[in-house]
Amino acid sequence: MKMFSLATMQKVLAAVVAVAALVAAPGVASATDYAVHVHGRTQITWDDTWWTMAGYTNVKCDYNSTTATLASANVTVRSCLATRCSGANRCIIIAYSNGMNQVQYTQQYYPANLANLLYIEAGSSAAGGSELASVGSVAQSFLNWFGVNYEIFYANGVDATLGVTTARAAYNHNINNGKTTYHVVGNTNALNWIWPFTAGTLPGDDDGVVSWASGFGCNASGSQTYNCTKFTGHVTDGGCTSNGWFGTTDHFSMDERGSYCY
Repeated sequence: MKMFSLATMQKVLAAVVAVAALVAAPGVASATDYAVHVHGRTQITWDDTWWTMAGYTNVKCDYNSTTATLASANVTVRSCLATRCSGANRCIIIAYSNGMNQVQYTQQYYPANLANLLYIEAGSSAAGGSELASVGSVAQSFLNWFGVNYEIFYANGVDATLGVTTARAAYNHNINNGKTTYHVVGNTNALNWIWPFTAGTLPGDDDGVVSWASGFGCNASGSQTYNCTKFTGHVTDGGCTSNGWFGTTDHFSMDERGSYCY
């Protein structure tokens, strides 16, 4: 039997190791276009009602939307966004209600995580806050007074930033890093169950939870219309519906409507 020299055996072993390394090595990362959904206040996750667009993979970024503050919840959100919106990947973001606070906060403080963001579709954005935040605080006080152990207002969590004043002071809403946000909002009429309870609190037209001042990204609070003066890069999504809103669809249906518009 032919005997191999030590040098030959070492060469054969080196070749085997090299081949094994090539087989085990991950392939070159392929680029993916994502439609990233960021849910709203008190939702655990996006409700999986979404529309598909050719070439885009639907995903969601979940976060603590009750007991966590804007900043603490954003740790999870910005990490998720970085995976889908930077590096080799590109993304469109569909942000519903408080989810828009999370996205805009990331835009200002962690822009590298959104390096390949194409645009944002905002459904009933609460980035401008809601007058109902103060009402919720009062209601919670009544519940606590009567010993009702049911949390509706998270003063040390999500609601610390959802009042109109605090929402507009939480970050610079004009920083958009050259990316456009398209706004679509809901509306209410006498048939919506929430309308009688919020009509006296929300100024002007609203979707039952946020006024159009917030929903359309207006620079000023108070009674506003869809053609208000907007923050930089914020526009009405006239390409989705004729005027950028959905008739009598209230706030609680606007997550799927925002998804439909992207």
